[in-house]
Amino acid sequence: QTYKRIGDFHAYYSGQKVAPILTIMVGGNHEASNYLQELHYGGWVAPNIYYLGAAGVINVCKRTPSHSVSSLRIGGVSGIYSPHHYKLGRFEVAPYGQSELRSVYHTREVEVKRLEALASMNERPIDVFISHDWPRGIYHHGNVNQLLKKKPFFQKEVQDNSLGSPANEQLLHLLKPHYWFSAHLHVKFSAEIRHRSSEGPQKDSDDATKRSALKSGDSAAQEQNTAETATTEFHGMESNDGNCPDSNPNVQSLTEQMTRFLSLDKCLPKRRHIQIMHVEPSMTTRSSTESPSAGVVNTPWLEYDTQWLSVLTQTHEWTQCTRSPVNLANGNVSVTKEQIH
Repeated sequence: QTYKRIGDFHAYYSGQKVAPILTIMVGGNHEASNYLQELHYGGWVAPNIYYLGAAGVINVCKRTPSHSVSSLRIGGVSGIYSPHHYKLGRFEVAPYGQSELRSVYHTREVEVKRLEALASMNERPIDVFISHDWPRGIYHHGNVNQLLKKKPFFQKEVQDNSLGSPANEQLLHLLKPHYWFSAHLHVKFSAEIRHRSSEGPQKDSDDATKRSALKSGDSAAQEQNTAETATTEFHGMESNDGNCPDSNPNVQSLTEQMTRFLSLDKCLPKRRHIQIMHVEPSMTTRSSTESPSAGVVNTPWLEYDTQWLSVLTQTHEWTQCTRSPVNLANGNVSVTKEQIH
């Protein structure tokens, strides 16, 4: 009965309320899935709220006083991982049965393969990636002992390395976004991932050592893990005053081979649910127009990502409304520069 109580989404959907700032969102496991399903490829789900779809990439653009346009590339994948529905098509149709109420928000392999295709293009990095589900194994790149103090019932899944989404783990190490933001587990947790040059999930022996220490109760190894991750908390703040703090000298500067991960708690009083951050855009282009007014400078807008549109065009046949596994025999998507519209 808890989940049958209506929240405030309907007020934003109908336009009774309007988000005060431009908001980019993905779906989780407590959304109005029937409405989000109408925007499978993404779109404006409400005034000033843009939904990335089952998976998507968008560019947030903003003019600067120096006649330039800065562009922040944001990607995301909706839902949570379930091995039972991962390879299937999108067969759910409203009104949903008891099973479809859950399967409708399960991530599909089709969306993950489309996002993986961006990694092979090597054109431009993802500045920010958003998911509801955590990437599997992310806890071994942050203060896992502190996490387990807050959520001790995660212990077995952390030991088994089964907490989180293996699909998101794959995307994390292929796309190497500068920042990755998640939710779902109702706890604030940050981590810093240093990627290797090779693609694919890292088979790091250090992670195995950390899991062994957790199983055996090796306090020395656990203390070492805590010390190693003590500086992974990146600069930000928990307030509603809209101000960004000064740079923290104890935090290493972000490089092309690093991802900073952050998950926040539930949006409730006295919970760590908000953090304000400054993210540098990966692309700035010179504008040929006249110097913009102050109002124009401060107003961001969205642009479609041409590479992502090309991937969708090349994989259109993957979008299937079937309960059977989608045939991804030719799962490697190749998009040439000529095909990018």
